[in-house]
Amino acid sequence: MSEHITLMSSARPTRALAQWCAGLRRAHLPRECLHESARHALDTLAACAAGMRQPLVRAAIELERSINPKAGTVPLFGGPQTWTVVEAAGLMAMASHALEMDDGNREGSIHPGTTVVPAVLALAWHTWADYLQFLTAVTAGYEVAISIAEALHPHASRRGFQTTPVAGVVGTAAACATLLGLSAAQIESAMGLAASASGGLFAYLKGGGNVKKFHPAHAAREGLRAALMAQQGSALGPAGVIESPSGMLQAFGGIEGWDGSQARPRNAPAIMRAYLKPYPCCRHIHPAIDALLALRAEGGWSAADVASLQVQTYGAAMPHATLPWNTLEIAQLSFPWVMALACLDGEVTLAGFSDAARARSDINALASRVEVTRDDECDAQYPAYGPARVTVCLRSGQRLSKWVADPLGAADLPLSDAALDSKAEEAFSLSFAAGRPATLIRMLRDLQPWPLVDLR
Repeated sequence: MSEHITLMSSARPTRALAQWCAGLRRAHLPRECLHESARHALDTLAACAAGMRQPLVRAAIELERSINPKAGTVPLFGGPQTWTVVEAAGLMAMASHALEMDDGNREGSIHPGTTVVPAVLALAWHTWADYLQFLTAVTAGYEVAISIAEALHPHASRRGFQTTPVAGVVGTAAACATLLGLSAAQIESAMGLAASASGGLFAYLKGGGNVKKFHPAHAAREGLRAALMAQQGSALGPAGVIESPSGMLQAFGGIEGWDGSQARPRNAPAIMRAYLKPYPCCRHIHPAIDALLALRAEGGWSAADVASLQVQTYGAAMPHATLPWNTLEIAQLSFPWVMALACLDGEVTLAGFSDAARARSDINALASRVEVTRDDECDAQYPAYGPARVTVCLRSGQRLSKWVADPLGAADLPLSDAALDSKAEEAFSLSFAAGRPATLIRMLRDLQPWPLVDLR
């Protein structure tokens, strides 16, 4: 699979990516790549199952049923009723992102799993595909989505676009087209069709935070639809949609004249460069959490001794520096809330974002004493690394500092299989009966061509 490393280095990366996807077969995937794809599938489906119980997702399910009361044939993983394949993809994508548990790629600032995995799962159920076909398509989707996002970031973010829906919809189209066995020309057409559905603004950071949960849903639906349209041949997407004039790089990133030299060097498939989250909150906060928990473990002080907390981070994380915590969705993105929670409780779990937790006076008081600033050293290392420095200022005047170069869950500091299984079991237990979580984990770890309908 070494040829994939230079795909974005091509002057025509859209065609290079489409050809790579068309040539991808499960037999060609190294076992370590399949293993990592399965880990990300497990992680995303765990997030999906947990998210199905969220009020916003339930409201979206009710709305979709009122719009289209006819039942389809595709179920929701951990959710109610059956749906059309496109509806199922969108609702599962929304659920996967509902609790900030889903995976990501730092250098592209993208959450690929939440768009790619639900759409491929819905289509795989619809077409009676097997598990290895599913994993192959997921690998293709990650490669396309992350490759585009890594080229766009941080340019698109600075212009107000979130790369998850911008690049995710094209990666989803490529993944679904791969599952359908389309030709390179058809896959490129699907990518071109999907690109016109790219979008998603960072405006939610200034209000209306829960609209972020809809971004992956839009991308999953439209990416899947684009692949089906390309298969049908009823519409033709523009060629070279990534690099051409008025294409994605120019429109979303302001990048013109792409000749391949602008691509960052890569030494691993995209699926191997993605991270898994140990904490259900914004990934930009994770290195600071790790630093604070390390200081806490070293001992010699308690939360009652803390006068203030100081965090130094990189510029891309600064939009989260002063966010409030009045809703679950915003609290999960808020540096002050998450850091105060970690300091007082010694952990960051879903319970820490509940209405009851957000009413706690001790966390509220400490959150108001969290200061987050941009640091030149952190900035210089991002996005190759995700560093942070945390300083605990004690009432005694003592200052304790810790630097973390990269947070837990990164490719070079991976979440263990045991930790991932524990995360998945807890999440699955929210939607499935006793005994089923262990069965699901065992199935998703079995790298064999078993019928994916068995996962229903």
